[in-house]
Amino acid sequence: MRTVLIILLFTASVCNTLYSQNTDSSKAETENYFRYTYDNDFFSATDRYYTQGVRLELILKALKHNPLSYLLLPVNRSSRKYYGLAFERDGFTPRSIRKDSIYLNERPYAGISYLSSFLISLDGKENQKLSNYIDLGIIGPNSLGAEEQKFIHKKLDNIQPLGWEYQIANDIIINYKLRYEKGIIDHKNVEVVGSLEARLGTLYDDLSVGSMIRLGRFQKYFENLGTSKYSSDKKFQCYVTLHGALKGVAYNASMQGGMLNRSSVYILRADQINRIVGTGSAGIVLAYKRVSVEYTKVYISKEIYSGLDHGWGHCYITVAF
Repeated sequence: MRTVLIILLFTASVCNTLYSQNTDSSKAETENYFRYTYDNDFFSATDRYYTQGVRLELILKALKHNPLSYLLLPVNRSSRKYYGLAFERDGFTPRSIRKDSIYLNERPYAGISYLSSFLISLDGKENQKLSNYIDLGIIGPNSLGAEEQKFIHKKLDNIQPLGWEYQIANDIIINYKLRYEKGIIDHKNVEVVGSLEARLGTLYDDLSVGSMIRLGRFQKYFENLGTSKYSSDKKFQCYVTLHGALKGVAYNASMQGGMLNRSSVYILRADQINRIVGTGSAGIVLAYKRVSVEYTKVYISKEIYSGLDHGWGHCYITVAF
């Protein structure tokens, strides 16, 4: 019921925003977007760790008037600003879902649901981008992670996961993420972008540094959010992306339990967490006019010393309107 309430509140906010936007006759300066993202380690033929994630995003000019938007920072005053709201659900499991007792020295079960208010700002002249997010939600049984995975497995006639009764206990999520990106190489068919990202709050506390390479036919990375409703000399895009990053981890509530509620039956100790984690990915993007689709294969090194490395498929579709 709490998840349903979150979705209803999100929908109400979206409808109110659409109404406000329709009553505004000013000329559009930026695109509006809808994005759907789906992650699943099924694409890596596994069922462990970060096993599934779903994210719905709506980017609208009128969301500038969302109260949380006033806490978000643009890269500079003249940048193109994209204000958005998102709803995300993530599920985490140990390396095996067939153990009906606590799986010691393994990642605990955890379900996460939250709303995100965000601002993405682009500076095409200086080739820089700043994205910041405020996440508010819940971790624990009230996020309905167990019910979601069991429902999916039942519909797919798969084995039922065992051990969700030992998942991370209920706690609140208040998290902030700031990501800065800067163009390093900007050629017609090759772009290289460096990035620095920090997360702070009750869910994740970490710092990442990384880079991305784009190869192929594309609109410039700092021009828009991947596609546009406005005319462009590159209406058709086809390119590959390569990402790599190193992350320093201070705290991860999906493994160590919530910061406010320490009643979880089972969590990992601080000395079991791998403090340096590497990630890498390779993907392909196809876009035509207002629509963009992407499939990316993601790899992550061990998050705990006694664990395994992991991988999953990342799919998303973006529509500009």
